[in-house]
Amino acid sequence: MARYFDRFPIVDYDGNIAKNILARVDFTDKTKRDIYSTFQFTLEEGFERPDLLSYNYYGSSKFDWMIYLTNNIVDPYYDYYKSSEDFNSYIATKYGSNSNARSITLFYRLNWHEDERTITTQQYDSLVANETSNTQKYWKPKLTNTGTVIGYERLKEEWIVSTNEVLSLSLTVAPSEFEVGDLVSQTSTSAYATIDYIDLENNRLTVKHVSGTFAVNEAEGISEIKVLSQNIPEAESEYWYAVNAYDDEKEVNELKRNVVVLKSSYLAEVEKQFIQQIST
Repeated sequence: MARYFDRFPIVDYDGNIAKNILARVDFTDKTKRDIYSTFQFTLEEGFERPDLLSYNYYGSSKFDWMIYLTNNIVDPYYDYYKSSEDFNSYIATKYGSNSNARSITLFYRLNWHEDERTITTQQYDSLVANETSNTQKYWKPKLTNTGTVIGYERLKEEWIVSTNEVLSLSLTVAPSEFEVGDLVSQTSTSAYATIDYIDLENNRLTVKHVSGTFAVNEAEGISEIKVLSQNIPEAESEYWYAVNAYDDEKEVNELKRNVVVLKSSYLAEVEKQFIQQIST
């Protein structure tokens, strides 16, 4: 990446000599118009680094900056694919450990990827469908070539909700030892949730990402429970799963395996244009 910034102009920043890394660079119009100027490439394990990709395709590692440029990458630490070692280091730095990252629920997503069942029309008709819950909406008809319904399979949609449920827990003591984002649990029910708001004046916690069922138990410090919102009714919970911070970061990183590579026949033209634009 250093070679990328080597080409940026020198500026006087508050009396200090520095690289103008805010300079913007774009491809030539000719290159943009040519749909054959680039191709998709999936980074392979052990060869993820841009300098290795540059060496293997362009014959020189010095064009790693072209990989960044082609993929609109400004910060290679955050924007470029991380190897397993770099990813684990990133998680440890950001969350403290893998286990901490896995304990942080971010949102909920449909679990149709893990459900390959086909149910009969009778089973479908028996599913809950009322004002408070509707499990039929998670299924779609499976048809023959003539349009006859032979059963139902999971609806393959990427539905996401921010949280499954939000509760207000009234406590018998002030929750002064808690912080927003902490997990709060109840021993007798094994229920737990993430603290979203702390009301010290009224001894109340607002919690989200609820797992299990909290119960009023003054011996354990809970005097009242109110449901503030319920995005996923209990009858529908089997169709959803919680996405934690580790899995979300992993998914985002895996998507970055797919990079765009400028074809070598365009390399000289784009490098020339890059130098001209960055010197302007």
